[in-house]
Amino acid sequence: MLPVNGCGSALVCSLLVVLGCSATSGEENPSSELVPLTIGTTGRYLADRNNRPFLVVGDTAWSLIAQVKEQDIERYLEDRQKRGFNSIIVNLIEHKFCDSPPRTRAGLAPFSKPGDFSTPNRKYFDFAANVIEKANRQGIVVWLFPAYLGFGGDDEGFFREIKAGGKEKLRSYGAFVGQRFRSVPNIVWVLGGDYTPEVVDQWTITELGRAIHQADTNHLMTIHTAPEMTAAAVFGAQDWLTVNTVYSYNRSLVGPVLAEYARRPARPFVLIESTYEGEHNSTPEQIRRQAYWTILGGGGGQFFGNNPIWHFDGPGLFPADQTWIQALDAQGSRDMSRLRAFFLGLPWHELRPEEDHAVITDGYGQDTSACLTALTADHRLAVTYVPSERADPRSLTVNVGNFPRSIIARWHNPATGTFSAADGSPWANRGLRTCQTPRDNDNRASDWLLVLDAR
Repeated sequence: MLPVNGCGSALVCSLLVVLGCSATSGEENPSSELVPLTIGTTGRYLADRNNRPFLVVGDTAWSLIAQVKEQDIERYLEDRQKRGFNSIIVNLIEHKFCDSPPRTRAGLAPFSKPGDFSTPNRKYFDFAANVIEKANRQGIVVWLFPAYLGFGGDDEGFFREIKAGGKEKLRSYGAFVGQRFRSVPNIVWVLGGDYTPEVVDQWTITELGRAIHQADTNHLMTIHTAPEMTAAAVFGAQDWLTVNTVYSYNRSLVGPVLAEYARRPARPFVLIESTYEGEHNSTPEQIRRQAYWTILGGGGGQFFGNNPIWHFDGPGLFPADQTWIQALDAQGSRDMSRLRAFFLGLPWHELRPEEDHAVITDGYGQDTSACLTALTADHRLAVTYVPSERADPRSLTVNVGNFPRSIIARWHNPATGTFSAADGSPWANRGLRTCQTPRDNDNRASDWLLVLDAR
């Protein structure tokens, strides 16, 4: 929470997705019949309960339950569904980031005795379940934080209360929420929250996870650590940890992402948090870059964040120059819709990142300009994200001999969702070929995707 002609089948599939038709390779708009989520066949991605790949296209709605007026909850959920978001991050209980924490707009408190996790108020949790059911009707999975710890274990979350209350009260709470929500299908449990306690205090996460899992084996579970850590790196020994997460503000995110792809045993991972739109002087290209890097780096999806949407005009961490309702149509939301359409037009779950620059042999850059390529095992499809914070074109050298047949080469503009044929396409699969990215992508930047299709 810290802060065109010759475009080929991929374009056709992308257009079908945008028009609401079914794409043949990837997750369609989910419905309540497709949850709870499971682990995909390869162990690298999430799947619906019919084992169809589920690309996580997430938004951060941390304060939805506590802060938003009841009549506006459906407004938010309907907007996100129409834009293709299929997952949201939500705090089950809120400690700071709402107008009257921890109470809802209607005055419901989560505990009969403030801060005492052994005294849950069933009316509060029934209301929360109703909000989650509204999300289910929109085909949205709620990545639910049962007890957000708070950055540094400070006053943003419940770490102090949990530690003071002790293990028995925490286990009692875990059993309660596990039992209350185990039949609510559209949940992924997320423990922790912006904090990785010292080893002596990690029971504040593990005891809660164990208690929830004992009451609820229907749902996947993961952990939101402190920044620059990952769930599997710290808590990988926990048998209930089914999904890994990356949380990083590293502007060169390629390294952290590829490190988690290489981790064994393999687990699906998502980018649970990085820089938000409207915070840390972020740019639209930066928001796109971290999203495309994650998915091409082997991730099963990622969460986008916006200030002020995440706190819904409540107390936040950065000033906002618009309301959350105005922010629904900001650049980032539109870019994430285009990201979804792009990947669902491809067999995204078959793409695997390559680190040896066998496809882009020169011009691949480094740090924030690093190109990242993913390709299928048969080398018939490769996708490269080419970042650039300026409008200048970049020159790339492509090893076209790495493909089994001639290649349809296309540029995809992530700021507009359009495709254009690369010069000279189709390319013969012999030797090396030099190409240049198009110029300004209408967003005062020049990040592009190069799609090489020999299928």
